[in-house]
Amino acid sequence: MCYTKSLLVSLLLCLSFGIGSAQELVEIASKNTNHKFPFLKDENNPEIASKINSFLQLKYLLHLPDDFIENPFEKVLDREIVAKDYEFISWKERKLNTNILCIQIDQKINKKPITFLEHFDKRTGDFFELYDLFNAKGKQKLHEEISKKIKQLVDIGKVPSLKHNIAISYKIQEDKLVIVFLRIQEELELLFSELTPFFSDFGKSLLLPSKTVIRRPDMANKLLKADSNSFIGKDVYRILILKIATDGKTTIYKWRDKRKKAEKYTEAYVKNDSIKADDFVWDALEQKKVHAMYKLHLKKLENGNWKGEIQSGSMVDYLTFKEY
Repeated sequence: MCYTKSLLVSLLLCLSFGIGSAQELVEIASKNTNHKFPFLKDENNPEIASKINSFLQLKYLLHLPDDFIENPFEKVLDREIVAKDYEFISWKERKLNTNILCIQIDQKINKKPITFLEHFDKRTGDFFELYDLFNAKGKQKLHEEISKKIKQLVDIGKVPSLKHNIAISYKIQEDKLVIVFLRIQEELELLFSELTPFFSDFGKSLLLPSKTVIRRPDMANKLLKADSNSFIGKDVYRILILKIATDGKTTIYKWRDKRKKAEKYTEAYVKNDSIKADDFVWDALEQKKVHAMYKLHLKKLENGNWKGEIQSGSMVDYLTFKEY
């Protein structure tokens, strides 16, 4: 049906949480009051705070925390770097579930308002999306329940037809998932007690009483690190893998702890058991792109870690990356 695709592209997941006393979201200082952005502090788990802040700032501000000259928004405001017109109007926390950190970021892009919601497992700093909470049968059930509700709304005249685009948001409450049909003031409530067989292991660990912490399985939006002990001394390499397209193409950043400056590969792919990222530059004389001697090539091991090589110029490190 024609509304199926619109459901997938218009999902807006509204999760709520309660931040523990050791965690605090503060404002990034900016010279321009129109630009506001959150920064997480965590006295007990600074690594989790660093992970979440790195994810948010690389995704939205294009640099790591504190990696700017004068203004934390200087890259996204530079028209030579980003062609779009950005304004970071405001942000806020959404509170309820004790395991979930949800940050709402309100922006204007080319003068049009848009809202983004970013969701993290507070126990690990893992980013996650709605469908990460469900197993294969659960994803199908969720789609069926939404489809059934839309048909009912069509039957009573609240929705013109099944072809009509319907914006949907989701709220995870203490014991239920609430599906909100925007602009028509209709909701669909699904109790956790009914959804439990359809949750993924990660979803059960996050939403139901559990002493076991399960990591989100998808490779998209994931951070990996590797310890290095090369001729330049001990260091830690980190990489961020952002959203992965159906063909495997993605955006990958890399940086070292001793030099906290993130660099984005020009081409990057994640396919099943391999991660491949390379830097290319345009050779005007040869009229072709040539490899710039920067690459990351990894293969997945049976224990879930990733082993391979990372090249930066003439230096090559053979490393084992793991999720953190």
